[in-house]
Amino acid sequence: MMPVNFFTLCLPVLRALPVVPASARLRGALLFAAVSLVAESALAAINYHARMDVASWRADSQVLGCRLVQDIPDFGRAVFEREAGGELRFFLHSPKQPLAPGQASLRAKAPAWHPQLEELDLGVVAVRDGVLPIQVDAAMAARLLAELYQGRAPAFLRRSWYADEMPIEVGLSPATFRLAHREYQRCLGQLAPVGFAKLERSRVHFASDRAEILPKTAAWLDIVADYLLRADDVERLYIDGHTDDTHTSTYNVELSRKRAEAVAGYLATKGVSRNLITIRFHGERYPVKPNTSLAGKAYNRRVTLRVERVPSQIAKR
Repeated sequence: MMPVNFFTLCLPVLRALPVVPASARLRGALLFAAVSLVAESALAAINYHARMDVASWRADSQVLGCRLVQDIPDFGRAVFEREAGGELRFFLHSPKQPLAPGQASLRAKAPAWHPQLEELDLGVVAVRDGVLPIQVDAAMAARLLAELYQGRAPAFLRRSWYADEMPIEVGLSPATFRLAHREYQRCLGQLAPVGFAKLERSRVHFASDRAEILPKTAAWLDIVADYLLRADDVERLYIDGHTDDTHTSTYNVELSRKRAEAVAGYLATKGVSRNLITIRFHGERYPVKPNTSLAGKAYNRRVTLRVERVPSQIAKR
């Protein structure tokens, strides 16, 4: 295609201007307006957003995380996420990633069905390479939630990576947001108090020469039991008993067995299936601290718990 002179594009607009006596300044202003009109049309943004009749939010509730998700046609999806023990975050996921790295402007617009809302400038956010081009912190994520709840439509504007003069707008729709937000709030109310990073491997301690569950231990095992009862991707719980080196090896192996059994028994009283649990006991063979001090001995009198989950590709079937 042959290049077109920019002012050639302006001629139809200029010819349509009224012929009136005017100063050079007025004619210059009219020319500037005509050029701006054509330029604005040429720079119209490519919009990625869900139409009002198909836009929807859905809540994804898990024992260790809560999500609010909106699919954005031909772009990807927008996600609010809160993991157990973590902060709220928001990100855009886009396999095609048309946005150029840099900074995108962010505005909260009034939707077509609620034009009386004031449009707000929310500043700029970073745009990065990859399938998660935009990620914002907890404060901005909370602001976006609030604007959507108020009925505004947040929109990110950034040029494309393939053409400097081609702006791209990625918009979120508030349609159905409040309904999904209520379900999301229910999920938050049931979220585990800690994340999987702490649940995956943990330990509880015991008094010298004892196998009774201490109050602090019981409080932690309650959290573990609640997770095991609600999670659908746990394959196995390994419980390993240990001691210090105070007694003979034979005595210590038996004591470590009693400690491991005490933990497994407590979890069973909370409803955790014995079929999920593998018990092992090692006596004093695997100290994590030297047994040369009282503090070291206290640290070694322990039971460890390790949660093994189903591999993600199996869990998704």
